[in-house]
Amino acid sequence: MTDRNALQGFARRLTEPLLPHFSEGRARLRLGVNTAIHDDTAAELESFARPLWGLAPLAAGGGAFEHWGHWVRGLATGTDPDHPEYWGEPGPHDQRIVEMAAIGFALALAPDRLWDPLKGPERDRVARWLRSALDRPTTENNWLFFPVLIGLGLDRVGVSYDPAPIRVRLDRLESFALGDGWYADGPTERRDYYVPWAMHFYGLLYAALAGERDPERAVRFRMRASLFAADFQHWFADDGAAVPYGRSLTYRFAQAAFWAALPYAGVEALPWGVVKGHLLRHLRWWQRRPEAVGEGLLSIGYGYPQPALAEQYNAPGSPYWAMESLLPLALPASHPFWTA
Repeated sequence: MTDRNALQGFARRLTEPLLPHFSEGRARLRLGVNTAIHDDTAAELESFARPLWGLAPLAAGGGAFEHWGHWVRGLATGTDPDHPEYWGEPGPHDQRIVEMAAIGFALALAPDRLWDPLKGPERDRVARWLRSALDRPTTENNWLFFPVLIGLGLDRVGVSYDPAPIRVRLDRLESFALGDGWYADGPTERRDYYVPWAMHFYGLLYAALAGERDPERAVRFRMRASLFAADFQHWFADDGAAVPYGRSLTYRFAQAAFWAALPYAGVEALPWGVVKGHLLRHLRWWQRRPEAVGEGLLSIGYGYPQPALAEQYNAPGSPYWAMESLLPLALPASHPFWTA
């Protein structure tokens, strides 16, 4: 794992083992027994949506992937109330909102792969389903970003919506800033990887995708990320290992998602070669652990399959949040991140 081509191949290798597990209508991915607190439909939507964190950047950067048809068909059937694989409308504090954000992200980065192939009525249903999440109450933490990301996807495909609730959420998110680039994950004392892989990652996505219409907020998101990098670099060893600390360790190499988001948002918080080194060394560290990141499905666990590590919200598809770390695939090969 030393260059862009290798990272493209890694994205495909992570995704291809999922293909035999698609349902007939392609809206569900059944990867195992769901023991999370949310229902099976939400768990199977999660398995469908989370790979998009890596597939959308792969497509945006021109990388090949032969199976987009699975996700296009699944998006059409999963948002059709008359189809047996309908995902259902999200309720308050619903896991569906989390996974809808991954779909919004994919629409923002790769509309030609996921939106353009849809027919008119299918687009209408997708838009209606995504809009239904924008005013739903969410947990007062990083979840506030999920309707924001859904809105970014709707913006990209030309679907209108009321932006006022989005601004309220963004203002609330910024109220969690602590200084020196750090955030609280909501009104709590939690300071773990949800700061880099959620609060900063989504803030940098917003800065990159909405910075022209909201420039002052984009500057603040970028500035905080630049400050945070000075501290966060010390969470990584010279061999790429990261401190195994905090919640959701089963997301594994999402630990490096912050380093992936910096170049996408144009934030050279450290020299590009240093940023790239942090990301690729971390991914190589995981590649040397085939029990954790091998040729099959990602498992719940950390260095090896370990169901006892699961939080109450971890379903079989939860580990694919790790694919956030593939975001630099959206950048051209000529970007200084890749040439450093």
